[in-house]
Amino acid sequence: MPERVPSMGAAAAATAAGAVNGIGPAAAWSQPDIVLLSGVFCGALVFLLRSREPSRLKKAVYFGVSLVGGYALTPHLGEAVPSLPLWLAAFVSSALLVAIAMVVLDWAEASVPQILSRLVERVLGGGGESGSEKK
Repeated sequence: MPERVPSMGAAAAATAAGAVNGIGPAAAWSQPDIVLLSGVFCGALVFLLRSREPSRLKKAVYFGVSLVGGYALTPHLGEAVPSLPLWLAAFVSSALLVAIAMVVLDWAEASVPQILSRLVERVLGGGGESGSEKK
């Protein structure tokens, strides 16, 4: 009797199901908490509505980061401040995560190129002197 080979679709489905079940928030929280999810969603939504970012793509990315990051950070905030209600901890962690990230990214965009330029000048010895001026 010939050996039966599973189809590629079945193998792909099994791999995808394993990845979904073994990675991400599902591994940490087997049952989604509606209170936590609603707090994270509200925090991300308020951030999205208050954002002055002109790009819709960036807004969508920030919204996604706020949702996922807020959901992941909320348990840690809850441990740090146990008197804080879960929905409020979720709201704060979601909105604060992207707000802080935007401040850091804005600083990096403004400062890192200047810092790198100064470093390159020091390493390469770009003091403004050319070889023809030296005697």
